[in-house]
Amino acid sequence: MKYNFDFDLNIDKKDIITMVLLSLIFFSIAVTNLGATQVPSNSLTVNTDTPQAAIIDLKDSMDVSNIYFYIKDCQGTNLIKIYTGQPDNWFERGSINASFPYAYMNWKIINIYGTTQYIRFEFESEANIEINEVAVLDQDNKIIPITSITSENNTSIDFNLLIDEQTLVVLPNTYMTETMFDEIYFTRTAAQYLNLQWPYEWTHPPLGKLIISAGIAAFGLNPFGWRIMGVIFGTLMVPIIFLLGKKMFGSYIGGFSAAFLLTFDFMHFSEARLGIVDTYVVFFSLFSQLFFFIYLSNVIKKGWKNASVVPLFLSFLLFTFGFSTKWLVLFGFLGQLAILAIMRLSEVVRSKSTLSTKLYNFFDHPYAYILSFIIIAIGIYFAIYIPDMLAGRTLAGVVELPNAMYSYHAAPIGLDHPYSSPGWSWPIIGKPLWLYVNSLPADMRSTISLFGNPAVWWIGFAAIIAITGLTIFKVATELKKRQMPKIEAPAAFLVVLFFAQWLPYAFVSRGLFIYHYYVNVPIICLGSAYFISKYWKYKWMKIAAIVYFIAVVALFVLFYPVISGTPVSTAVSESLRWFNQWVF
Repeated sequence: MKYNFDFDLNIDKKDIITMVLLSLIFFSIAVTNLGATQVPSNSLTVNTDTPQAAIIDLKDSMDVSNIYFYIKDCQGTNLIKIYTGQPDNWFERGSINASFPYAYMNWKIINIYGTTQYIRFEFESEANIEINEVAVLDQDNKIIPITSITSENNTSIDFNLLIDEQTLVVLPNTYMTETMFDEIYFTRTAAQYLNLQWPYEWTHPPLGKLIISAGIAAFGLNPFGWRIMGVIFGTLMVPIIFLLGKKMFGSYIGGFSAAFLLTFDFMHFSEARLGIVDTYVVFFSLFSQLFFFIYLSNVIKKGWKNASVVPLFLSFLLFTFGFSTKWLVLFGFLGQLAILAIMRLSEVVRSKSTLSTKLYNFFDHPYAYILSFIIIAIGIYFAIYIPDMLAGRTLAGVVELPNAMYSYHAAPIGLDHPYSSPGWSWPIIGKPLWLYVNSLPADMRSTISLFGNPAVWWIGFAAIIAITGLTIFKVATELKKRQMPKIEAPAAFLVVLFFAQWLPYAFVSRGLFIYHYYVNVPIICLGSAYFISKYWKYKWMKIAAIVYFIAVVALFVLFYPVISGTPVSTAVSESLRWFNQWVF
C-alpha cells in the first residue's frame, strides 16, 4: 500500500490565478444582497390557554393599509384576529393563520385599508407563538409610528416587545428579511442545534444543518447568517471543478471551461444563496468525484497495487459527508464504484487463470481497504448525530432513524405540488421551482425561481448525450472487430455519473423537483468542457467557445433579477417567460 498522496494535479501559477479570479467573481455576485444582517430579534412569547388581546394606539386617526407580524416561530394553529375602531366598538377586519403555511422568521400580513387610530389584535386560546415585531403601514406603504401598545386583559405579557425594534423593520418585505422555501425547516433546525434543542427537521441527516448553524453562530439568526455558508461552499466548488476538469482533460482550458460554466449557472447561484442543504450535498459530491478520478487515473497509469489508496479514502470520506447531509449522493457514488468493478471484471475475464483465482483476483486490492473505508464511513455517519443525542435523542433512536427517513421519502407525497416536475424534464428545464415571490408597490415584485442557465444546461446535456453515443459506438465497433474496447476514462466517468445520478429518480414515488438535478450540474459543465478541450486546438472551436461563454454570461445578466430576488417590474419578469411552464 502506497501512503503518498499521489494527486498529480500539476497546478501552476496560471491555474491558481484563474481559480482565485473565478471564485472572487462568484462570491462577489452571490454575497451581494444576500440578506439582512439585522432583523427584529426580541421575541414575545404567547403561550396561554385563554385568549389574549392587545391594542395599538397610533396617536391620531390614520389611513392604514396593512399590519405586519414578524413571526419567529409557532406551533399548532395560531389564529390572530384583527379589529379596528375603538374600545367597546370594534369591527373585525379579518384574521391570519400564523401557522399556515408554516412560519419561521417570516412576515405575516393582513390588509386593513381603512382609517383608524386603534388596532386591536387577539390571539386565539391555546396560542403557542413567538413574535419578534409588529409594524403598521399607511396607504403609501410607509411605516406608521406606534405610540403605545397595551394589553387589553391587563396580563403580565409585555407587548412592548413587539414595537421595540421598529428601526430594524424594512417593509414591504422581501427575501432580504425573512426565510423562504425550505429555509423555514432547515434554518429553524440549525438554530435549535445551537441551543441543544430537539431538532425539528429530521428527514435528512444533520451535517448540512450543522453547517448552517455555524453561519448563524458567527453572524446571528438573520438571513445573512443562515445563508452565508452556502455562498462559501458554492464558491469553493469553483476551484474544485477547475481541478477536476484539468485532471480529466489534461488541459487548462478543460478546467477553465468547467469552472466558468458553473460560475454563471443559475441553479448553482440561487442554491448557494439559500439557507438549505443542497449546496453542501453537491460540494461534497463534487469533491469526492475529484479524488475518485485521481485514484482512477492512477490505477490506469500504474496498476491496482501501485496506485495509492489515499485519494480513494478521501473520496470515501467526502462521500460520507455528503451522505450525512442528504442520501441522494449515494446514486453517484455507487456509479463510481461500478466503474471500478467493471474495470476489475474486464481484467479478470481476460486472464487465463482458474475460476477460483479469478474470484480471488477480483476481490484483491483495494477491496479490503474499501471494506475498512465503509466501516469508517458508518462510524462518521452516526458520530454526526452527536448533537441530536445531546438534545435528547437516544442512540437507539439514532439507529432507528434511517428506517423512518426512508419511509418518509418513499411515501407518495408532494405529487400534487404545483411546481413538482418529473425527472425527464429537468435537463430541458421543463418546469422551474418558484421559491419566492412578493408583490411590491408600483407593480414591482421580488421573485426567485430555481432553474438552470439554458446555455449551460441545454448544451451540457447535448454534450453528455453526444459523449454517450460516441462511447457506445466505439465499444460496439471494437467488439465487432473482436477487440477489447478501450474507453476514455473521462468519457466513461461522465456518462456513468450522469445517468447514475439521474435515472434512479424514474423509480422514486414521491413528488420530485428540479433541484434534485443540481448534483448533475457540475457533470454537464464538464460535458461541455470535454468537447471544448478536445477541439481547442482548432480555430473554429476557439471562436465557438468564446461566443458560448459570452452567451452564458449574457443570459446570467438577463435573468439575474428573477434568480436573485432583486425587485423588478412585473412586466420585465413576465417578459422572461420563454415557455408557459416557466414562472417568475
